[in-house]
Amino acid sequence: MVLSNIIALTLLWSRRRSVLDLWLMVVMCAYITEVGLITFPTPIRYSVGWYAGRACALLSASLVLLVLLYEITMVYAHLLRAVLAHRHEREARMLTGDAITAAIAHEIRQPLFAIISNASAGLALLKRSIPDLDEAAEAFTEIAADGQRAEAVIGSIRTIFKKEARSWVSLDVDDLIREALALVSADLEKHGIVVQAEPNEQPLQIRGDQIQLQQVLVNLITNAIDSMAVKDGPRILSVKSEAYDDGRVIVSVADTGVGISAQDINRIFDPLFTTKSKGMGMGLSICRSIIEAHDGRLWGSPNNPASGAVFRFFLPAGVSSENGANKSARSPPHGTSPDLPAIAD
Repeated sequence: MVLSNIIALTLLWSRRRSVLDLWLMVVMCAYITEVGLITFPTPIRYSVGWYAGRACALLSASLVLLVLLYEITMVYAHLLRAVLAHRHEREARMLTGDAITAAIAHEIRQPLFAIISNASAGLALLKRSIPDLDEAAEAFTEIAADGQRAEAVIGSIRTIFKKEARSWVSLDVDDLIREALALVSADLEKHGIVVQAEPNEQPLQIRGDQIQLQQVLVNLITNAIDSMAVKDGPRILSVKSEAYDDGRVIVSVADTGVGISAQDINRIFDPLFTTKSKGMGMGLSICRSIIEAHDGRLWGSPNNPASGAVFRFFLPAGVSSENGANKSARSPPHGTSPDLPAIAD
């Protein structure tokens, strides 16, 4: 018996291809020890040698079984983690797909609405007894421009989600604000909203993607319009920009609408969360993604002392055509005011 165990131990030692071989070698050693304790000499019953022999027998008989059970349990645990990881990955892909679909639908809604409005106006001008060809041509020109803008918006969204290379240019903040207000001028006039947007004395330059930053302003202004449209009272939209001598440009969009409730202030930037009955919950999420991709930050707060809400975002200042915007820059306020978070945030 000892000789057969030694042969088995030698064969296991020579191959040693797995952890199981190592544990089988331990079992062979336990068998050899068991045979020695039981046979040479014959131990007295219930003595230390007798108990040692029984212990070695128990060890040799159960060790491999215990190791196999442990290894099988670990294999199933790894399999379960792999299955859960695969399931989470699939759910993440589905959520990303839903987010991209909702983002595209959300962002092209405004240019599509403008296209429909201009097309209806152009057809009405052509159906008159004396067609107004000049006005109709202008309406169709705006349709073409809105179509190109919708195409640019889709390309901009692809850039956000696919992390493509940056194609930034130097932009004037006041020009961005004027262009965004022009795109929503019809809604502003429809709801009787007074706009306060005074240009800066010196041009404020930033670097970024014009279409993406324009969409951020359009989304914020559209949200402000929707908030004021359902509330009586003064409707004032304030859009302004300021430069700080720490190298940041702050842009704010304030309204006198219904405001943001305390329980929603921390959720409004979550994807697919909305407080509107017909909202998709993607506008602010996309805006924050765009601003963060431009090394900035976007946040919202109540519009004190007036009612409503104010959304602010900061971006690093670019090179100004007037030797930098620092000529009109001012120092940021002291303290830890939420109106101007530290750059480290």
